[in-house]
Amino acid sequence: MDGTFPWGETDPLMDELKAAAFEYLLLNPGSEFGDWQKGLIEDYPTEVVDALGNNPNEVYSDLADLWEREYLDPKTGMEQKFSEWAMSFANEHAVGVYYFLVDACTELKKLNRKIP
Repeated sequence: MDGTFPWGETDPLMDELKAAAFEYLLLNPGSEFGDWQKGLIEDYPTEVVDALGNNPNEVYSDLADLWEREYLDPKTGMEQKFSEWAMSFANEHAVGVYYFLVDACTELKKLNRKIP
């Protein structure tokens, strides 16, 4: 269910769902698992169905698995479980700190430097 194929390739549909799952947490500070699961199904139905199918029992189970999987944020290079990202985005102030980090990462890339 993690969307990984042999030789390290990933399923583009699962990648789209993971990006949507991250975006949901970012746009909805303070989300917990139930909020996130329901929000993905309601706000990103195409991504959910394309990646996981339309059997409700399987979708709910697969989203529960996804909650505990790692997601690499391409803007910061940080990788955490979705459950950990949810804690990182606990409130609007925390989301503001994230955007500050994104700006800092962008500036460092311009200087050909990395975050340690």
